[in-house]
Amino acid sequence: MFTLFLGRFLPLALFTLLAGGAIFLLERSSHLDLLYKFGKIQSIEEQSPLTIALEQHQIITISAVTLLALVVAAPIAWFRAARQRQDMIVEHQNRENLRSIKLLLDSTIEGIYGTDEAGHCILANRSCANLLGYTHPEQLLGKEMHRLMHHSHADGSPYPASACRAHQMVSTGSAPVLVTDEVFWRQDGSCFPVSYSAHPIQENGQNIGMVCTFVDISERRLLEDQLRHAQKMEAVGQLAGGIAHDFNNILQIISGNTQILQFDSEQSNQKQPQLLEILKAVERGTALTRSMLAFSRKQTIHPVTFELNQMVKDSLLLAQKLLSKNITLQLEQTETALVITADEILLQQVLFNLITNARDAMPNGGTITVATVEQVIDESTAGSAQGALPGTYAVLKVRDTGQGIPEEIRQKIFEPFFTTKGVGKGTGLGLSMIYGTIKQHGGFVLAESTEGQGSCFSVFLPAISASILPNQHTY
Repeated sequence: MFTLFLGRFLPLALFTLLAGGAIFLLERSSHLDLLYKFGKIQSIEEQSPLTIALEQHQIITISAVTLLALVVAAPIAWFRAARQRQDMIVEHQNRENLRSIKLLLDSTIEGIYGTDEAGHCILANRSCANLLGYTHPEQLLGKEMHRLMHHSHADGSPYPASACRAHQMVSTGSAPVLVTDEVFWRQDGSCFPVSYSAHPIQENGQNIGMVCTFVDISERRLLEDQLRHAQKMEAVGQLAGGIAHDFNNILQIISGNTQILQFDSEQSNQKQPQLLEILKAVERGTALTRSMLAFSRKQTIHPVTFELNQMVKDSLLLAQKLLSKNITLQLEQTETALVITADEILLQQVLFNLITNARDAMPNGGTITVATVEQVIDESTAGSAQGALPGTYAVLKVRDTGQGIPEEIRQKIFEPFFTTKGVGKGTGLGLSMIYGTIKQHGGFVLAESTEGQGSCFSVFLPAISASILPNQHTY
């Protein structure tokens, strides 16, 4: 405060002293001229008792006036310093408030922006800029937001501002809007689904703009799709399980009666080969019901504790016989022992099914790689894998260099009876059996594929313990 006072008072004091000095010189000069004209002194430079008395009188008078002026200036300077200090405090508080508001806005994951009545951006937070593909919020200021990021529908068709619900709200004064079925467009030309709400900015009862809050719901849409798919698979599984049980009961009746007829024909020395064909058909039907029960997770399993790497190594000796000469089988094993609890026979069937599918995807030959790894899934990554729980998993991967799976087909590959093979070349139950079997063991299956670049199926099973084994990278 004292520094501000000195800053205000010293210029006033200096001005007052200079003015007093100037007035003294002017008064002295004018008085000496008058005395000279009236003959009181012989010359202006004369030092007489009269001139000396006059100068003393002027010094006393001007000093008194100057001192009075300084006395008056001091409280004025103090008042102005106090007002300046108050203004500085208010300005500092305003800056702090603005900084706090900006910090709060920039700390949210929601994109927030405000526009004037014409739709030009007057405020934007960091999330808004990042979601729209910009580096700094300042890059959005002054831009027409609808034309910038809301100009088209998801299919690319034009979306005029007159049809925009947020724009209509500002122009017509309608109620705030909440929209969950539209897209916003990024700077690079890509779009993303959003849920946004828009509220009017009002002043004296008039709409002068709006504030919009939006979030990217791409991950939510993905989770919703995964949930719908899981619910569909669960419903299909329950249906398949019920049908399998009823169908198996019918097969048992057919098998029992056929065996009785076959026994009677053997006793009468009248062999009937048709009965043998019936029994073979019953066996195929029984295998079909086992696959359906596996998908519905109602098959009987016999879990034992074993080491996955050793099981895979032993199984590949048999799997090699399933492949033609133009297909290379490679093994990539982790150095960590992967101990799991599972039905070893069923897990071998899973591996053989995956290798067979990889073989069929490479009619002109290629490479099949069977790999094992240990992977830890935490809370942050569990949501990206359908049905995954946090924990340590033993992962069995089967990669091929085949044709790959198109995106529209990859969504259906685990559904029962879905197949891309020709008539009579597949039941469509191989992957659905794998899906059900691994789910029954508390794991899950992920499929990754790029059309024309091959596929990779990853089987995740809960791991029990791990220890270091000698390096085993080649087969």
